[in-house]
Amino acid sequence: MELDLTPKLAKKLYGGDGGAYYAWCPNELPMLREGNIGAAKLVLEKNGFALPRYSDSAKVAYVLQGSGVAGIVLPEKEEKVLPIKKGDAIALPFGVVTWWYNKDDIELVVSSLVIRRKPTSLVLSPTFS
Repeated sequence: MELDLTPKLAKKLYGGDGGAYYAWCPNELPMLREGNIGAAKLVLEKNGFALPRYSDSAKVAYVLQGSGVAGIVLPEKEEKVLPIKKGDAIALPFGVVTWWYNKDDIELVVSSLVIRRKPTSLVLSPTFS
């Protein structure tokens, strides 16, 4: 099977005053589907806040631009609030809840590589979260 490896732009899934959320979905890109991965990009403006969100997949988040704060809640653990800056990478396991906040004038851009779980026979494969 020959895969198209040319770069693709992310699809904008949400945009508002505080920022935007983009995704490269495995359902639309065979190379991601083949690797059982997905990718996303979060862009937050000054004082932009991404609400807490549960992740049903493991992921690696990488800060591409700016600085801010990330909240991470692991199952059965206390919340951790971490300062983040350009160049930081955060490994996030399955079952974690995260939130993101940009306190600076420069956009905060966080990209995530999502390792999708194998679907069960009774559940359709989601894009990712």
